[in-house]
Amino acid sequence: MSITSKHADYEKHIKTWEKLDDVCGGQEVIKAKGETYLPKPTLFASKSDPDGKERYKEYLLRAIFPGVTSRTLASHIGLAFGKTPVFNRPDDLEYLDRNADGAGRSIYQVSQRAMRLISRNYRCGVYVDYPSVNPSRNRAEDKTKGAYPMIHIIKAAAVEDWDHIVVGNQKKLSYVKIHETIKEREGFSLAASEQYRLLWLRFIESRFVYVVEVYKKNEKGEWYLDQTSTPTDYHGDTWDYIPFTFCGAVDNSDEVGTAPLYELAEIELSYYRSSADVEESAFIVGQPTLCFPNITQEQYAMVKESGAGVGSRTGIPTDGKFIQAEKNGLAYERMQDKWDQMKELGARLIEVGSANKTAEQAGNENSIQHSVLSLVAANISEAMTIALRWCAKFALPNHDLKVDELSYTIAQDFNKPKYDTIRSKLIYEACLAGELPMYVWYHYEQTGTFPEDKWEDIVKKIEQRNDGTMDA
Repeated sequence: MSITSKHADYEKHIKTWEKLDDVCGGQEVIKAKGETYLPKPTLFASKSDPDGKERYKEYLLRAIFPGVTSRTLASHIGLAFGKTPVFNRPDDLEYLDRNADGAGRSIYQVSQRAMRLISRNYRCGVYVDYPSVNPSRNRAEDKTKGAYPMIHIIKAAAVEDWDHIVVGNQKKLSYVKIHETIKEREGFSLAASEQYRLLWLRFIESRFVYVVEVYKKNEKGEWYLDQTSTPTDYHGDTWDYIPFTFCGAVDNSDEVGTAPLYELAEIELSYYRSSADVEESAFIVGQPTLCFPNITQEQYAMVKESGAGVGSRTGIPTDGKFIQAEKNGLAYERMQDKWDQMKELGARLIEVGSANKTAEQAGNENSIQHSVLSLVAANISEAMTIALRWCAKFALPNHDLKVDELSYTIAQDFNKPKYDTIRSKLIYEACLAGELPMYVWYHYEQTGTFPEDKWEDIVKKIEQRNDGTMDA
């Protein structure tokens, strides 16, 4: 097999991923693809324009692509990150607040990128690596060289192949192939080159070892092995697994499903095609045609030679009348139906869903009704927390940290109850009766939500107030 070979699931879904990327790219991208998304009607051909190219240009120009999918995606990301994610970390990983991926994105922006890619393509890859630097005596010396573990979010189209092995009863990634584009500036021009990054889990000297290979092209266009490395953790030990995980809309396995935005994108493309027909029809209907029902041969010759006009300064040699096509109401109604469908599908992404969460997710969030969006948020939270532990394994002497020491959690309470005056009154009465601290009512009045304190902390504050040790 060639290094350029691709996984069967990749080949099956790549066209869909590209389509969704185009839809989310907006009107300019869609119209640039021309007949890919807006086929040219056969009736456009004429004697003066055999291929119908000129009429198609006008047809394409009048078509309307509303950009509903991209705006829905943006609004959902805004909804998911309306609350700042809870990020617990030791001081040694403080750099993740500013630059988590080596490109200047914070961990919050990195997780937003993950949500964007998952919504478009069903999944993305989360990969942690440690930059190659000159040999150092220890990790502390590496830091002086600006070397830190980085979290990379990789789009589905870049992960071209993958494989697993079963060790004991555990399924492990044994191979991941990532297609990368390297851009380098040469004076005033920007040169781009391709390379493949292969992540292997090899069986070496009776144990599994994580190995990275990078392949590049030579001057003849042939692929060759450029470099091989064996990453080590803080203590200089090799890894027995690949620090890479898939992150998806349903779970974080390697299975590929339907992207959350797929149906919305398909309806928007259908709306786009319908709008072209409606606008074309409206243009034709809006152009009345001058007709001569009883014209003679002599009169026709006169009109052909001098033309015919309408107005006080021109005339015609016979009786004439205007004819005009009737408006096609059916096409317009279909557009309206599709518009309503798009609104419904966009809202459905934040309604209660039916997919199952992992036991860990369910245990942490048993009071939260999950939607498609909240499930994505839960999966990203889990993947990012795993990635943080890999960062710790690279950079810290002890990476076995508790959840309150190292974790990343995106809020998932998208279906929060609205402010209710009756509920506010009940909370106020409970505060007056000493059953709740008064700040609970104040918080509800300000935000329409309850404080995120644990019940044990609330009880402690009530006891402190009753003891006179705290003014609640």
